[in-house]
Amino acid sequence: MPAQSAEQLWKAFNETTDTHGASYQTRWFGDQNQPEQVQAATDAILAGQKTATTTPLDSYTAEQVAIPQVGDYNILFNGDLKPVAVLKTVVSELIPFYRISAEHAYHEGDGDGSIGDWRKLKTAEFTPALEEHGHHLNPDTPMVSEVFKVVFRAD
Repeated sequence: MPAQSAEQLWKAFNETTDTHGASYQTRWFGDQNQPEQVQAATDAILAGQKTATTTPLDSYTAEQVAIPQVGDYNILFNGDLKPVAVLKTVVSELIPFYRISAEHAYHEGDGDGSIGDWRKLKTAEFTPALEEHGHHLNPDTPMVSEVFKVVFRAD
């Protein structure tokens, strides 16, 4: 039976592995007000099609959220904001926008998987939020490039 809460999922995960006292954060991918977008990203993660993400550094600083670190655990929520898996961060790097690799873009699983399409999609996604904080997207805009893996599933 799937976990009813993040705490229950974390407890079930801890019964199968030793996390050495690690803690977790909760996480979803996409706009929380667009559950179909969150669900599509969750489905791609659970299918292994999305294993990476990129976020402007400004988003972390503006929201006063910690930058992902290698070894961090996250409870992944689906479009209904129900816990479905535990993710572990395996790579976290600070990289300028135009230095994000084609391989990383491919592993994000967006669009056609090419770096050109990734840049087009991410420019449209990142520009409004950066401008809201008085910044503009340019080739040197710092990005947090993260790779994660599913280490436990609720089902």
